[in-house]
Amino acid sequence: MHSCNMGNQREYLASGGFTQYLYKDESPKVTINGVTGKMISKVTDPTGTHDGLPTYSNTSDMYFKKGKDGLASQGKVYKDRKTVLDFDWSHEHKNSDGRVFPKGTVHVQVYKVNPDGSITRLSKYARLMNNHEMKKYGPLIKHFNPNAKFR
Repeated sequence: MHSCNMGNQREYLASGGFTQYLYKDESPKVTINGVTGKMISKVTDPTGTHDGLPTYSNTSDMYFKKGKDGLASQGKVYKDRKTVLDFDWSHEHKNSDGRVFPKGTVHVQVYKVNPDGSITRLSKYARLMNNHEMKKYGPLIKHFNPNAKFR
């Protein structure tokens, strides 16, 4: 597969594209319900600590992380090339209020774009997918991992 057009903040060019491409395609691009997505993986990471999905996209609305079983284990949704939603089911997640989301069930974390352009994940406030998200993104998530549970 070839390197694809996505990266993180250091490499992000507001005019389009990136100065360096850090991820490669693991699947063809698929469009379901008007949402385009594909599975990707990190090309290189000298520290070995950042194997997640990019903060910025270029050509897809959604990117999926490949799990150890070969199926998607996480998906991020992008708007205007910036992360807005994170759907994750690869691990148990616990909010600071004690609410627990079991491994295998999708929990949603919202991202907010700060005034300085940086992006913050609101991980203390994870929640289940709402009906709109299940209808819009659910079929694409199921395409990349038919075992993901929404509730």
